[in-house]
Amino acid sequence: MEKRSKEFLEVGFYLSKFGEINKNENYPSPPSRLKVDKWNNAYRIFYEKLNGGRTVLAFERSLKNARDAFDSHLPNSQRIGWLADNKKPNPLGKESQIVFDNLINKSEDQVWEIIEKYSDLKVKEYKQIFEDLIAIQENESEYKTGKTEGGKKIVTSSSYERNPSVRNDAIKIHGLKCSACGFNFQNFYGDWGKGFIEVHHIQPLSENKGKEIETNPKTDLEVLCANCHRMVHRKKGITLSLQELKEKINKSIS
Repeated sequence: MEKRSKEFLEVGFYLSKFGEINKNENYPSPPSRLKVDKWNNAYRIFYEKLNGGRTVLAFERSLKNARDAFDSHLPNSQRIGWLADNKKPNPLGKESQIVFDNLINKSEDQVWEIIEKYSDLKVKEYKQIFEDLIAIQENESEYKTGKTEGGKKIVTSSSYERNPSVRNDAIKIHGLKCSACGFNFQNFYGDWGKGFIEVHHIQPLSENKGKEIETNPKTDLEVLCANCHRMVHRKKGITLSLQELKEKINKSIS
């Protein structure tokens, strides 16, 4: 289980304290500042910056649990939250208690100023991206660092591939046609395949020098169909480069 960071818990507190009552259902809706009407979309606003390697669904569950943990500790809360066997609020963990004590007397504007840098309010634009991510994450295993056939060490960490805005930018730049074989999902599957492609991270690990760097969707990412993506990672310890994969394709059809 991924450890919840202070920033993650601050977002959980914000969602708990500043959720708004839905007059029709008498149930808190996400804070109006977020401009979403469903909680899963509220959680996804913070996914890219705070996912910590979690899948979309795991992130949503974890952030919901963080939010729920604060509910019973908030004055005038409309939600019962987590209660202990004695019907009193379940004690907060050490990190959660520190966050609670630090934020409880702050206004929504003050708390938002703290957590805004972890947000992406354009989440509605990534609806299809998130749906595709969830489907892929539910069906694939993590790809590990490997080498090209020529021996060049590369990283294929999905923490970059799975960032919604980065994926969205990569698709805008590289399109929806597989960079290796030219396959287009919509052409083959019609509307069911519209907008779908997998995004592959190709940045050399040696250039990172152990540091986290910004991904350039134009040079660090490429789009591949599911078949080509699997072929890139087929053998343990070896990750084919795009050129190596193209050579195998050309050889097979020549």
